[in-house]
Parts: sequence; C-alpha cells; structure tokens
Amino acid sequence: MNYQMNENEEQTNLKDLLESVLQRKLFIIIITSLFALSSVSFALWLPNIYISKSTLAPSSSDDSLSSKLGGVSALAGMAGIALPSEGQNKSVEAVERIESYDFFVNEFLPFIKLEDLIAAKNWDPASNKIIYDKKLFNDKENKWVRKEEFPRTSIPSNQEAHEFYREILQVSEDKKTSFISISIEHVSPHIAQRWVELIIFKINSHMKELDKELAQNSINFLEESYKKTNLSEIKDVISSLLANQLQTLMLAESSEDYVFKPISSPLAPEEKSKPNRLLICIFGTLFGFMLAVFFAVSSYVTRTIRS
Repeated sequence: MNYQMNENEEQTNLKDLLESVLQRKLFIIIITSLFALSSVSFALWLPNIYISKSTLAPSSSDDSLSSKLGGVSALAGMAGIALPSEGQNKSVEAVERIESYDFFVNEFLPFIKLEDLIAAKNWDPASNKIIYDKKLFNDKENKWVRKEEFPRTSIPSNQEAHEFYREILQVSEDKKTSFISISIEHVSPHIAQRWVELIIFKINSHMKELDKELAQNSINFLEESYKKTNLSEIKDVISSLLANQLQTLMLAESSEDYVFKPISSPLAPEEKSKPNRLLICIFGTLFGFMLAVFFAVSSYVTRTIRS
C-alpha cells in the first residue's frame, strides 16, 4: 500500500515538473536562441586556421658523423687518445633543438616577420595579404602600437615570440616507424608552408654545422697528438682517425638532408583545418538549451522546497 502511494506521488511530482518546465518554454526558447545566435556569431568571428605538415625520415645512422667515429673509437682508447663520445640519436636531438629557444632565436626568428607570428589576425585569399590586429601592429606605418603592460613591451620580446612559436608548432614522432611529423598552423596557408620548409632546412644545416665543427676540432686535436708522439702504433691509430674525420667533413658538405629526409613535403593547404564552425554552433545551442532547462528545473525544485 505504502509502495503504491510512493509510486503515485513520484508520478505526480514528475508530471508537475514537466508541466513546470513546459510553462517556461518561452524562457527556454529565448535562452536557447540567444546561445544559438551567439555561437554562430562566435564561429563566424573566428579566423580560418591552416595547418601545413611534413613527414620526415631520420637520415640513416650509417650516414651520420658520429657513426664514422665508432669504427675506430676503441683503437683510440687503447692508444690513450680521448675523443668525444657518441651523442644521442641525431633525430631526437634535432627535435629538441627545433623546439628550443636558442634555435628559435638564432635559426628561425631572423628569417620571418615578427608581426606574422604575433599580430596576424586573418588572411585575404584574394590578395594573399595578411590582415593584422590594429591594436597590435600598424601595417601602414610598419610599427608596433600595442600598449605596454609589464612584463610585455610594445615590441614583443624574443621570449614572448618563442611562446607564440611553441603554440603553433607541433613536432611528434611515430614510435613504430621513427618518422617525424612537423606542422605549423597559421591564418595563411602559404606562411604555414614556408615556415615548415624553413624549420626543416635550418635544422638540417644547423646540425650539419655542429658536426662539422666537432669534426674539425677532432682533426685539430689529432694533428697535435700526432706531432707529440713518437710511437708508430699510436701514429697509425691517429692516421686512421684523421682519415675518418676528413670523411665526416666530406659527408657533411655533400649532404643536404643531413638529419631529416622528407617523405612528404609541406603544402599550402587549400582547405582550412579549423575551426569546425558547425560543431561550435551545435554545442553552443545545446549548452544554451540545457542551461535553460536547468534553470527551469531549479525554479520548480525551489518552489517545491518552500511549499
């Protein structure tokens, strides 16, 4: 008997709740419509973002400079000659360098326009021109106009620029294939493509120069060691090491794809990658509807508790 009464009471309460929500249907429609219009406006306000991507294969370890040292490093140790130990995998080091502040400042930033990185607001496909945020950069006078708010200065610092760089850069490694993916997102597909190409070119040349310098320093060291020793066995080892170091210099000079070899070159995408305006409108409208229903239910619960 009590169970039947409780069930009837629950059905009555549910019916009252539904009636209360339906009585506020105008409120629900208005709130949902406002959120729908707001989400549409927001979706249309967002600029198109294009992503240019390149897939790279690490250069063969047989072609690396460090591998050339490995063949005679044991002999060098027996002869009492200390050579730099073989470093970590070149591609892993290269990935870390690409994301580093030093690489950004020395190898990337000098070859781009700072305003394209920080102040770009939109892109006009008809004229292929960047539209800049007027609150940040005046393109007619080629002048930064943003307000200074500590620690930000009118002209963005290198550290601030690096933060923007890290936001638009994506570097990832496929653990199964060891392939490296590098992508840049930007309002201009052409800038995104050029910047990916720039990063690939610069990391290859940068790593090449580092290894060339290491090889040259090794050559200088070995030549000095050769002059200081009178033992024929040690001289033979040094001669072998010198031959390998000279070979490394030749390899560095002749190899363009020193660390990474492109599997797929970066393109200027024709289609935007984001935002997904349809999803923004759908979720915005659904959120407005659920919020309006929540307030309607809350109002009913409040009246019920008070009564």
